[in-house]
Amino acid sequence: MLALLLVACFSPNLQEPNQPLPLRLEDLVRLVQANGPTIQQAQLSALATRGGMEEAAGMFDPVFFSDLSYSYLEQPLSGFFSGFSGLDEQESTTLNASQGIRGLLASGGTYTLSLHEDDTSANYLNENQANASLRFQFTQPLLRGGWNMVGTQALRTAELSHQSALASVQRATRESVQTAIDSYWDLAFALEDAEVKEFGLKMAEELRQVTQARFEVGAVAEVEVVQTEADIASRTDALLTAKHRVLQTQDSLRLAISGMATNQDWNQSYLPASPLPTPASSSISWQSAFEVALELRPQLEELRLTVKQATLDWEVAKQNQGPKLDFTSAGNSYGQATGWQRAVHPIWDFDSPGYTFGLVLEIPLGNRQFEGAEMKARHTLALAERRLRDGENQVASEVRDAVRSVNYLAERVAATRLASKVAGRQLEAEERRLQEGISTNFQVLEFQNDLLTARTAELGAHMAYAKAVTQLNSSQGLAWDGSPPQ
Repeated sequence: MLALLLVACFSPNLQEPNQPLPLRLEDLVRLVQANGPTIQQAQLSALATRGGMEEAAGMFDPVFFSDLSYSYLEQPLSGFFSGFSGLDEQESTTLNASQGIRGLLASGGTYTLSLHEDDTSANYLNENQANASLRFQFTQPLLRGGWNMVGTQALRTAELSHQSALASVQRATRESVQTAIDSYWDLAFALEDAEVKEFGLKMAEELRQVTQARFEVGAVAEVEVVQTEADIASRTDALLTAKHRVLQTQDSLRLAISGMATNQDWNQSYLPASPLPTPASSSISWQSAFEVALELRPQLEELRLTVKQATLDWEVAKQNQGPKLDFTSAGNSYGQATGWQRAVHPIWDFDSPGYTFGLVLEIPLGNRQFEGAEMKARHTLALAERRLRDGENQVASEVRDAVRSVNYLAERVAATRLASKVAGRQLEAEERRLQEGISTNFQVLEFQNDLLTARTAELGAHMAYAKAVTQLNSSQGLAWDGSPPQ
């Protein structure tokens, strides 16, 4: 391709170290999806929210607890107790142990089931004394803080956060692919435009050679030679600018498709190898495209999840405005013997049971804390709903613009192609007039500039059309090639 020759002819201080690598759009998209930095960040964020789901679900995992302690006490006795017991000091050792399970229920209730044992040996006892008890405690909020909506709020928040993170991955993928494709066509335009500038410089140099020869035989004035030299200087500057733009667009493309793990990644150049799409007006209406976008655009899904989160927070805040009323209960079975092993057995028969039931009521005076929380949650929900509505309007605007752009650019490609052909014919006619001596270098150079401008405009319109086709698909939430998103 001529673009390869163009890159090879770059001046040494601008030349890329490696030969350009031909790159198709399909390969570009795969590279972006695998290496795109924004996509990788979004994926890592989604993994973090997955961990948050596990963390929130872990609140309901039961916890086993156990403790063991040994205590020794030596204390002098005096007075009545000393005379009565015949002891001068009290000495005792106690072994205490407890183990059990406690946990949190989705209803907001808490429970504890535990077994307690103690074994005491003392000089004032004829034999060891051991106690054992099986205890159960349960508390259930009936109003504030109670039932599944409140009890599972943290878990549902974590789930919504994870769903939002997955939508963010889809949005990052869509935006990264679109950015990479834009850079791809920008690079294609920069390479082709540099070719046009190279062609224009070559035409000016050829005209200078002809004019110089004619000047030497006295057929033209020196000003004709000066005009061509001035135009050569201007076109040389334009070519250098075009080559510099190639290097800039190469960097943009590298950042979009490479992980840039090492500095060597900066040395790889790319050459667009996919053909430009054939310009054609879109038959889709913006209303149909908008309906697709409402269903598929990930950014709208993120906003909907924000509304769901705000709705959950508001419902919880409304429920928490009520007083605190908790049902509490406790039960135990008690056993006693001369050793803790023997003391444990009676508790399973419930020979010495006990239980307690009750209610705990708390009414905040003024209740401003919870009323303020409800007001905050209510307005946060209204804000989330407004952002969703504004987001839908923004998407509608993007879809309308995308449909219009495809149709406009399809027509503009045809118009600029015609203008380029006309400019070429005008230049040919003026060159014939110059050969016949009825025109000047100035007029020929002007027609050359018109041709170069027309060709650049045609290239720009065609590249813009290629980007607009992808943008139309992207604005609907479809894949870059119009297929359903994966």
